[in-house]
Amino acid sequence: MSTRTRKGIPIGELLVHQGVLTERQVSHILTVQKASHRPFGDLAERLYGISPKLIEDAWVVQYVHTVGTADLDELDFDEQCLRMLNRRQAWQFHLLPVNRDDQMHLNMATDADNLVRAVNFSSRRIDESIHMLVAERDQLREFLMKHYPVPEFMATYAETM
Repeated sequence: MSTRTRKGIPIGELLVHQGVLTERQVSHILTVQKASHRPFGDLAERLYGISPKLIEDAWVVQYVHTVGTADLDELDFDEQCLRMLNRRQAWQFHLLPVNRDDQMHLNMATDADNLVRAVNFSSRRIDESIHMLVAERDQLREFLMKHYPVPEFMATYAETM
């Protein structure tokens, strides 16, 4: 599996860069986090009223930066995995089952814009360990059309969801 991977960026650093938090606020959150063992984003929401949407957006940037981007052309698709979702689910959540890796994690592809929705759906509906791959949006659409074909108007509509 080919992905371009880079070192992760701390979410606090991302939120400072985005102008959501100051360095002093990040330092305070990290101090509280050491004592409470709560997730950074949860503490940012509770201590500074940061919107959950801003935390999610920063998490997506962090995740994509850490795992890199998968090239779907280089992956082997398993028909059994593809049968795990129906056409509606695949298009609604922009989610593409790929295969199982050596540790038997189910690899699922999505794009950065739909990562949070795909993770939420997968964690509720699929009872196994999942590894999310992030693909470019256009390539994901192409592969969804290949494996879960729908009329063009339906694919266009799904992009607005």
